[in-house]
Amino acid sequence: MYEKRIDLIKQYLEKVKKTDNRAKLKEINEEYSLLFTEKSGSNDVDYIIDRIYAMISELVILREERRNKTTSNSTDLTEAEHAEIFKVQKLIDYNLFTYHFQPIVRVDNGEIYSYEALMRAKNMQGITPFHILKYAEITGRLDEVEQYTFLNVLNYIKANKELFDGKLVFINSMPSVHIDPLKETEISGLLEMLSDKVVVEMTEDSEFNDDELNSIKEKYKGLNIRIAIDDFGTGYSNLSNLLRYTPNYVKIDRSLLSGIENNPNKKHFVREIIDFCHRNGILALAEGVESSEELRTVILLGADLIQGFYLARPGAEIIQSIPYELRDEMRSHRQEREDGKRLKLYTAGDNEHIALDRLCREGYNVVRIPGNRDVENVTLSGSAYLETDIHIETAENFRGKIVLDSARLSNTPGRPCISLGDNSDAKILLIGNNRFDGCGIKVPQSSRLTLEGIGNIEIVLSGTDYYGIGNDLKSLHGELIFDQDGTISVTADSHTGVCIGSGLGGTINARRGRYVLRSLGAMGVCMGAFDGNADIQISGCDIDTKASGAHCTAIGSLNGNAVVSAMFSSIKCKVGAIKSSAIGTALGEHADVKIESASATIEMNADSACALGSYDHHSDISISRSSLAVRGDGMNVLAFGGTDGITRFALKDIDMAVELSTTVNKCFFASEDNIHIDGGRFRIKLNNIEYNSL
Repeated sequence: MYEKRIDLIKQYLEKVKKTDNRAKLKEINEEYSLLFTEKSGSNDVDYIIDRIYAMISELVILREERRNKTTSNSTDLTEAEHAEIFKVQKLIDYNLFTYHFQPIVRVDNGEIYSYEALMRAKNMQGITPFHILKYAEITGRLDEVEQYTFLNVLNYIKANKELFDGKLVFINSMPSVHIDPLKETEISGLLEMLSDKVVVEMTEDSEFNDDELNSIKEKYKGLNIRIAIDDFGTGYSNLSNLLRYTPNYVKIDRSLLSGIENNPNKKHFVREIIDFCHRNGILALAEGVESSEELRTVILLGADLIQGFYLARPGAEIIQSIPYELRDEMRSHRQEREDGKRLKLYTAGDNEHIALDRLCREGYNVVRIPGNRDVENVTLSGSAYLETDIHIETAENFRGKIVLDSARLSNTPGRPCISLGDNSDAKILLIGNNRFDGCGIKVPQSSRLTLEGIGNIEIVLSGTDYYGIGNDLKSLHGELIFDQDGTISVTADSHTGVCIGSGLGGTINARRGRYVLRSLGAMGVCMGAFDGNADIQISGCDIDTKASGAHCTAIGSLNGNAVVSAMFSSIKCKVGAIKSSAIGTALGEHADVKIESASATIEMNADSACALGSYDHHSDISISRSSLAVRGDGMNVLAFGGTDGITRFALKDIDMAVELSTTVNKCFFASEDNIHIDGGRFRIKLNNIEYNSL
């Protein structure tokens, strides 16, 4: 009996759930009244049936009143519009909203910054957000749309935090619409919980009086919610009114951006908006960008963020990045803004031999090499006497070889002459004498570079911060493999940088070749890392380094830890600084230096310096079957390790000559327990006094 009554209740609810007039409800009630007359014997079931009758009656009365109101407010609508308005009623009645997410992209790096949640009607073809808002206003239901927008999107973010990966979500709001206080409390709780993930986006409305506006601002400020002004440039929009809102973001309306590349008036107005935003600490977002020229123009005008179909359309799926080609295009436009000149791009074909003199005559300044195995081999030939304004860029996932035959490349200081895309595995074959001016070769952390061939390369660096082969001072570099027989020469007399390596470090494997490295600025490293850890393997090389400045390291790391292993090589290091290390780390915590079957000549002229190891902290040094010559002049110059920390060293069968002029009158501060000597010859001269042993 119990189960039968439950089935009847289900049937009844299915029949009445779409009913919107009392006459129809009366028919259904009469149909089921006889079926429900027999009591189930369960007070609970009988109570449920009675309450269902009462609530259904109240619901149908409300629906009927709403339908009558809709009909009275829409007497001028067409038949098609009447069909649309009742679809929207159903949409709101049953909360059939769904949402698509459109990326908002950062101009400075081409990465996705945030998403805008855009309302859609689930399974209702032809019903757009325009229809929803239009008919919700006619029927007095904008408050419900506002309520559902917040609750639906916030609950989706809460349940899917990992999809947004630390990125923000912009939620559209109609601040003049007042929703149910209970729902307002629920929404506020979710906003506060998700305050680090949400931006509330609202249309500027100068009709708000100051009290109303302050109330809105205080509400979101109290919840730690950022605010965006939408559709700026339409309606009541004016720059002075923005200060009333003090938003975090201003979205420049599509109407100002359409065809902006050919409209000086629009350019002028948009530039004023962007400049105003920047003067007041507001991020300027260009929305509705639909073409390459619009993208270029808004980037040149200084926009911070970009949104539009050209970069990515809204979708139910949360995408994590825009295509590489678009990111690369944005980067080119950023470079044009910074340099004041437009780049002309030449795309290389597979096995193409490119004459640089021809590209110069035709005005090209970028050679682009595609990735994903579209191109596996490209040759660029020139002359040591042919100065070009050309640099090379590979796409991400490039797998192939670039042959440089007497090529002379250049770029703006700090920008690479060759830039490898992410996840690339590139070989550069050197033929003849090649030269790079301004900067060298950028190898991102996810990529690998192998240098080959019998040719030479000379890199002359300029700019405040520099790097020759590796990556910038804020980044790790990818794996660097040197397998060439020619000479690599890197010279820098700028402020701060690394000749071979990067700021945060990475792996360097020098298997052969000759290296002439000069870091002559304020602080620098010839081979290794500036702040990060250095891992350097040297075998079969002839290395000549010179580093000077306030602080410097020839081979290793300046501020990080260093692991340096050298064998079957000839190494010369000359350092001059306030504090330095020739091979190891000047300021880092630990240096591990191993030299085997090699020759090392080190000259120091510094206030405080060590030839091998870490001057400030811990050193582990091993030298076997090698020759070591150390000369030093300065207040605190040492052969092994420094004055603090633990210094350990083991020497086996080495020929060592040390000559120091120093106030400490020592070669090292290691304790006897940490010194291991097995054979060898030692000639020590401290402050002009000679010793025959350590």
